[in-house]
This record gives sequence, structure tokens and C-alpha cells, in this order.
Amino acid sequence: MDFLSMLLVRARRLTRRHRVVTAFCLAVLVVVVFLLTLSVEWNAESLASIITVKTPDDSCKWLPSVFCNWRKGLLPVSDDKPFKAKTPPTSTSSSSDLPGNPLASPLPPSYKEKLDAIRSYYSASKAARKKLDMGRKFYDDIMNTIRTAKPASDLKQDYPNGKMTPDRYELRDERLLTYSKTYLSKYLKLSKKEFDDLKASHDFVLDKLPEKAPTGLYSGDGIVYVGGGKFNWLTLLSVRALRAEGCELPVEILIPTMEEYELELCSRIFPAMNARCIYLPMQFKGEQLSATKLEFSGYQYKCLAILLSSFENVLLLDSDNVAAYAPDHLFKHEPFLSKGLIVWPDFWKRSTSPDYFKIANIQLSQSELYPKYDEKYGEYRPQEYELPLDLDKIPLHDRVGAMPDPSSESGQLMISKRTHMKQLLLALYYNYYGPTHYYPLFSQGAAGEGDKETFLAATIVTKKSFYQVGKFLDALGNLRDGNFNGNGMGQFDPVQDYKWQQEKEKLRAKLKGNEYFEAVDKLRKPKMLFVHANYPKLNPWIMKNELDTIDKDGKRYRLYGLGMKVRTGQDFEAMVWDHMDTLLCDLNLNVEAFKNVDRKALCTEIKEHKEFLKTTEYTLE
Repeated sequence: MDFLSMLLVRARRLTRRHRVVTAFCLAVLVVVVFLLTLSVEWNAESLASIITVKTPDDSCKWLPSVFCNWRKGLLPVSDDKPFKAKTPPTSTSSSSDLPGNPLASPLPPSYKEKLDAIRSYYSASKAARKKLDMGRKFYDDIMNTIRTAKPASDLKQDYPNGKMTPDRYELRDERLLTYSKTYLSKYLKLSKKEFDDLKASHDFVLDKLPEKAPTGLYSGDGIVYVGGGKFNWLTLLSVRALRAEGCELPVEILIPTMEEYELELCSRIFPAMNARCIYLPMQFKGEQLSATKLEFSGYQYKCLAILLSSFENVLLLDSDNVAAYAPDHLFKHEPFLSKGLIVWPDFWKRSTSPDYFKIANIQLSQSELYPKYDEKYGEYRPQEYELPLDLDKIPLHDRVGAMPDPSSESGQLMISKRTHMKQLLLALYYNYYGPTHYYPLFSQGAAGEGDKETFLAATIVTKKSFYQVGKFLDALGNLRDGNFNGNGMGQFDPVQDYKWQQEKEKLRAKLKGNEYFEAVDKLRKPKMLFVHANYPKLNPWIMKNELDTIDKDGKRYRLYGLGMKVRTGQDFEAMVWDHMDTLLCDLNLNVEAFKNVDRKALCTEIKEHKEFLKTTEYTLE
């Protein structure tokens, strides 16, 4: 009996111990499940934020979604705004409803491969990861400022007299109208509310944008492109031309979306050419999600490409822009060293609305004029004038305080983030609200309306230095059926242009009239450095099918005329087609632009056109 009693007592003790152990194990299990949930959801959220644009109010940040509802309504709301800003509507859908989000559906295998490649760059280096985190914080602050500055009303874009009909800049054509303040005021009309809202927005952003970037975020010199989609091939061709000409500058290419990210190109081909892809959403991942509420497209990517690149000093090239020789020297000499911003001319007169200058608090001089631009001699010469000025007979853009004529062509641009950071950020603001507000103000519907005036406008507003290349651009094209077809624009070397202007200034000090112009004609002119091949784009298969390089009868054509050897120092077209042959035929590189093109037929076309160029080289000047 005693034995049985002792046995029961021991059993009860063991039961108590088992309960304690069981309770402890259950507690550990709950903690493990919580941590696993946290890890899985955090990884899923971070993965989604790389691919998609999310609304920060819907994000639980580091908390699993089941725990974050209690936070809503408890966070303080900041109201530090000098005016009533109109903010974009917030999506009511949860982040799991967004396309491509892994919480909604599994990622396509191709996306996962791309993400692994993108992440590997940052995971391989602590310095790269640190710079990424630093950049995210900075860019988020900037984007929040720009988003807060949204004008409270959109422009109706009221043109009672129609949009501007652009005039090519020609100093000697007496038929051209004088673009005075009175004349330019006839076009875009702003209501009082539109004007007041836009001015409040501009005042706010100008006050809030920082002068400098965080120390260590940018370094060195480099070339930047906007790639993606059809622009990937054009960028590859342009980079190949740089390397073939001996350019040693590193290159970075902004890729806007996952669909446009070509894995082989970005992970193998570009790195072999000292170039790398920057995947845009990666720069705004993590807690800086408010930045990704902004939407970008078209011209707006250029400013972002400069901002998000790792370089302190940037040469921005359009993907369809090909350098005739290496541009490395541009960073080491004047005018870039002292000016910090270089812009190139376009064909057109400027046509800025006078309201822009009021919005930006720019006082246009009533007594002082800029030197007059002469496109034939490619120079700015001091004007002789009597006071008081008859402002109805004076071009608005001749008046000190305005952006000087001619308009700018943004197929290439140089900027220093060390000296012109605030100007770059202000240009980003202009471009973000460009289609709805600032593009109409800068161009009033004239040719080439877009980002091209934003960089110089931001520099003028903030009274910073700049250099506008004096040598007027060349219209490049050919004759077909007796008509000139414009196929590209030739822009000139700013280092040579700067020296050329100095030589002419010395001549002006001692020569007048025809003696001066005769002496100028004897000077060595700048060489063409960039060919902006904007139409047609340099896709050999499309050019063949659209009869740009060969007509329906089989007759072939050079795109840029017979003067390219004199202008660039070589047979530029033959050089470009050699690079096409190397990339697509010799190396047989896989590029999405030619995915559905028979490679044998493509290479046959390239080689036949190369032979045509070779046999017609003797016709070049």
C-alpha cells in the first residue's frame, strides 16, 4: 500500500513538471512563430517595395501587418506648411493589392533573378550599402519637400491666341518678330489663383531645398544615361563608342522599371565596359516610401538620373547621343572647373512666359542688356544701346535677369553637384511639375517643350554661374528628292569653344567691323563632339524597314551628309556601323531590342550598309 502511495505522489510531481515544461515550450514556440512571421513579412514587404510603388500610410514598416492597425490615428500630424498644399490622393488599396507584390502573387522567376543581381551589388560591399542608406534618407527628404510643394491648383493651360509658333534663332532675319515682354505675354494666361498658388509653391520649395548633399554621398567624375526598353540598345551603342575612342570615365545607366531591366545587359555586358545599371525603385526602398508616391516619366528621368548617380561631377548624355571622341577632358578644364554647369544651344529662340519671372521673384533689368548672341559667328557680343530702353523693341531674353538666348538642347549637359546641388534639386522640382505647370511656362507650347530649360532656369533663379556653349549647333541630315531631311544635331566641344571665345575677345579689343570678322574666320573652330541622333534612332533594323538608310528601290543613303569627317575628324557613320557590327554580329550580344529580329538577316543588313559607307567615303569633305 505504501508503495502505491509513493508511486502516485511521484506521478503527480512528474505531471507538474511536465506542465511547466509544456508551458515553457509553448512560450518558446510562440516567440519563434512571431519572429518567423516578422522575418517573412519584412522580407516580403522589402521585396515588394523594390518592385512597386507603395503608399507609406499602408506600410507597417518593420511590424507584421496584424500588429500595425493600432498605430493608425496615434501618430502626430505635422502642419509645417506656409500655404495650403494640394497633395496627391492616397491609394485606399493595401500594399498586397499592388501588381508584382509577392504578397499578392509569386514573383515571376525572371524578376527574382533580376532582384538577386541588383541586391548583390549592395550586399557585396559595406561601403555601397552605407551609401545606399545615406542616399535613401536624403532623397526621401527631397521628395517630401517637392511633394509638399505641390501647387494647390493645376494650370488650365489657357492659350487665347494659340500656342507659340517657334522661330529659329537667326540674328539677321528682319522678318522675325521681337520676343518682347509684351509679345510673350500674349500666349499662356494664368488666372490670379493659378499665379498665386504657383508662386506660393515656388517660394516654399526654394526656401526648403538644401544647398548641399550629405558628405560622402557623391564622388568622382562620370557619364550618366537614362536607359530602359528601347533605350538600352542605344545606350549600349553609345557606351561602346566611348570605349572605342579611349574614354575611361565610369558610366551609370538609370533603369526606371523592372520590365525594362535587362539582366544579361546589366549583370554581364555593361560591367565589362565599366558601366553599371542603377535600378530606380531601389534608391527609394525601405522606410522612405513617401518618395515613391511621386510618379516619374519621360523627361523627368534625366534629372533623377543625375541625382541618383554616384558621381559628383556628371556628363549627362541622352541614350541616342554618340560622342565622336572621348570627352574625359571636359572635367579637367575650363569652363567646367569655374562654371559648374554647361548647357548647349538649341535652334530656337526662348519663349518663356513673363509670368515665370514674377513667380520666381526675378527682377528683369530695365536698363541693362546681355551681350547679343550671333549664331553665325557663335558668340555673344556686347550690345550698344541708349537709355531709357524701349522695352517693346527689346527681346525679353536680352534683358539681364532672364535666361539668355538661344534656348537649350538637353541631349547633353554637364553639372557639378558640389557647386550646383540646390540648382539640380530645383530643376527636379521644375521637372516633376513640368507637364502640368513649368513646361508651359518655359516654352508656351513652342518646339521641344520639356526639360531643356529647367536646368538653366534653376541656375538663373539662384544666381549661380553657368556656361552656354557659343558655337551654334549643326543641323545634320541628307538630301532626298531634292529635300533636306534633318536626322540629327551636332554639338561642339565646350573646352575648345571656351578657348575660341577668348581668342575672339582679344580680336574684338583691337579690330572692328569686317576686319574683325575676317580675322575670326581664320581662327580654328571647335570640333563637333556630340552627335545627337534623335531621328531616326540608330536601330539598324528599324531604319531599314522605315526606309531611312535605304529606299524602296534599294538605293542607300548616308544619314548625316558629307561634312562629318571635317567636323569630327573621322567618318562618323562608318564608326557607328562598325560598333553595331561588333556588338550584334561579332559578339552576338543578346539585347531585347532585337529579340524578335532574325539575327542573320540583321547582320546581313549591317554588313551591306557598312560596305556602302566604305565605298562612299571618298565623297566626304
